[in-house]
Amino acid sequence: MAKSETELLALLRELDDPERLERPRHYDRAATGLKFGGLVRRLEADFGASCESERDTQDSSEYGRVHVPADATVRGTRIVVCVSKFGFLAEVCADNPGAFLGTDEAH
Repeated sequence: MAKSETELLALLRELDDPERLERPRHYDRAATGLKFGGLVRRLEADFGASCESERDTQDSSEYGRVHVPADATVRGTRIVVCVSKFGFLAEVCADNPGAFLGTDEAH
């Protein structure tokens, strides 16, 4: 569901905890871990490949990452899913998060 910029900013402020910048108020590490494990299993099933994952990133607002291997994708490019500790937020990247200057370069 698409949200306006105003709605997105309101959501991000609602999730903030002024005392712990790297995680939201009422953060449940165990519940996040269970959901993350479900995501890894789902990606492995959907892509028919073993996916490497990194969990519980220290001192970061990112919970973890899942790497879908390049040989399991149609384009032959690794897919990286970065999962946030803040709600159900995730970033899906081609190959290497932060290494491209935009979508056109990533393609």
